[in-house]
Amino acid sequence: MVARALSQRGVTYAWGGGDADGATRGIRDGGVADAHGDYRRIGFDCSGLMVYAFAGIGIRLPHYSGYQYRAGKRVPLARKQRGDMLFWNDGGGVHHVALYLDGRMVEAPYSGARVRVTEVRYAGIAPYAVRLL
Repeated sequence: MVARALSQRGVTYAWGGGDADGATRGIRDGGVADAHGDYRRIGFDCSGLMVYAFAGIGIRLPHYSGYQYRAGKRVPLARKQRGDMLFWNDGGGVHHVALYLDGRMVEAPYSGARVRVTEVRYAGIAPYAVRLL
């Protein structure tokens, strides 16, 4: 599943994009994503990238990071392992997910960006990682 996620580096972000088979056309959000034209792009949003990654090993995930946060075993952030999902929240609920890679992560970050590998950001991170394996 890690290799499957990494294979999408450089693919365009598209809000609402991505499914078990790969990048899909984004959808309208009535705001920022529309301003970037995500509904006209083929790509992934953060949760769509997780759907694609885990589908490669036969795990079906819902396409919403809030539901993904409840999809597996929660482990304290200090015990995260390669392949765990990391989440960010803002008091109003979970709004972002990425796949942990030993100090780094692969993510579809935001409108106007591309799928990338970067250092883990700890500001706003949820207290638990989610482990599906």
